[in-house]
Amino acid sequence: MLTIEKIKIYNKFGGDIDGLTRVGKSTEKNLISDNDWSLIDEFEQDIKLISDRLVSKEYREKSLIKLNENCDLETKDYFKSKIPFYSDFKEVSEIIANIKSRINDETDTVWAGFDNTEVLIKELDSDQKQIELLNFDTLEKTMVEFLPTSTYQELAMSNGWSDEYLQIAEKFDSIHKRIREKLLTTTYKNNGGSSAKIKNSNNNKLWSKLKSLWS
Repeated sequence: MLTIEKIKIYNKFGGDIDGLTRVGKSTEKNLISDNDWSLIDEFEQDIKLISDRLVSKEYREKSLIKLNENCDLETKDYFKSKIPFYSDFKEVSEIIANIKSRINDETDTVWAGFDNTEVLIKELDSDQKQIELLNFDTLEKTMVEFLPTSTYQELAMSNGWSDEYLQIAEKFDSIHKRIREKLLTTTYKNNGGSSAKIKNSNNNKLWSKLKSLWS
């Protein structure tokens, strides 16, 4: 299991295991194994690739699951905090959890398009799990669910929490915009960004139009 103490040793020698071998203290050598060192190397590279969006959905999920399985809580946060949009996805996960907390056996789900609360909760659980794995397809799906007359608005209107829904939707809108801006920065860095700028401008126009239907 990787810990912050092992990360500190890795960083002290700049990722150079030969430096640890040559001049490391015996306590340091005893604390971190060759396998630990290789895992840190692997996770550092994966986090960089994920941050730059240079990996497939499958690779990203596999990497994050492996990281979760091999790090304690503090070390998970250490690695994930390096991903520029990780904290934003974490907030989206909290929003989905907020919506789930409002659902009970008496919740009316018909207008939201679900036969019963069990089916709705199952979908929300799946969405939240994918958001925690930084799934951009699920992020866009969540955006659609917040559009006028879509799932979350219908759910709120049918169950008496429309005012709270507006606050939740505005918060999601702000987070979604922030993620798009970060992605635009990443795209500029990776390929010059001219096409990304045009695409982002078009996306902003579409989102503004959809929001105008809401208000």
